[in-house]
Amino acid sequence: MNIVESLFGRSKTPAERLRAHQRALQKAQRELDRERSKLEVQEKKLVADIKKSAKEGQMNACKIQAKDLVRTRRNVQKFYQMRTQLQAVSLRIQTLRSTTQMGEAMKGATKAMGTMNRTLNLPAVSKIMRDFERESEVMDMKEEMMGEADWANSSEMPRQHR
Repeated sequence: MNIVESLFGRSKTPAERLRAHQRALQKAQRELDRERSKLEVQEKKLVADIKKSAKEGQMNACKIQAKDLVRTRRNVQKFYQMRTQLQAVSLRIQTLRSTTQMGEAMKGATKAMGTMNRTLNLPAVSKIMRDFERESEVMDMKEEMMGEADWANSSEMPRQHR
C-alpha cells in the first residue's frame, strides 16, 4: 500500500462506484415509499376527520382539513414521481453496468481471436484444405465407378437367370 492510499484511502473502481450508487438509489426509493405510506395513512385520517367535522356541522374546520387533504394528495403524487425518476436513474445505471460488462467480454473475445490468428498457420491450413478437396474428389469418382459397376452387374443378373 503506498502513502497516498494510506492517507486518503483506496480509490474505488468504476464498478464499485456504480454498485454504491445503485445501493444509494434503492435506499432512497425505500425511504420515499415509507414517507408516501405515512402520507397515505394521514390522508385516510383526514378523510375521516372531514366526515366527522361535517357531521358536527363545523364547516370552517372542514375547509381547512379539505385544503390539507388536497396538499397531502399532491405530496403523495410527488413521492410517486420522485420514485419513478429514481427508478429511471437506477435503470440507466444498470444499463451502463451491463454495457461495461459486455465491453469487457468483447475485449476478452478479441484478445482470444488475436491469439488464434497469430497461432494459425494460413498456408498450412490452405494446403490441408486443397488436399482434402482432392481426396474428396477421388473418393467421389471411386464411389461413382462402384455405383456404375453395381448397376451394370444388377442389370445383367436378371438376363442370366432367364
